[in-house]
Amino acid sequence: MPWTRKLKARIALDDGRRLVTLADVRALMMALPERHLANGHWLHAGELLLKAAEPDATKADLDAAERQLAVALRGEGLLERVRRKPS
Repeated sequence: MPWTRKLKARIALDDGRRLVTLADVRALMMALPERHLANGHWLHAGELLLKAAEPDATKADLDAAERQLAVALRGEGLLERVRRKPS
């Protein structure tokens, strides 16, 4: 179940939505206007998200997808904060 893979950090958006799994990120991206998805930071985030959702994805794949997602969300002004799980 790769799309149910949890993000390392729960992401709270400024509109109150929370991104917890790769499926949450995918749903957010699918809801964006096409002009946003044509932007380079979203294109790269999408590529990395697909790689992170593969059955043989590594921790590094997930880390890369999360880093690029943060870049894309900040670029859109959607990122409120990232909450780290306690160690």
